[in-house]
Amino acid sequence: QVENGHYLRIYMGHLRHKLEDDPAQPRYLITETAVGYRLMLPA
Repeated sequence: QVENGHYLRIYMGHLRHKLEDDPAQPRYLITETAVGYRLMLPA
């Protein structure tokens, strides 16, 4: 289970580098503490 979480963080990092203008300040792929990830689409 822990290994899967590690891989998920790596994949999300790759996605952020592809989708975000500044991956360090994500606008689209948001991390929700104790929940998971949220995709925020522009209105």
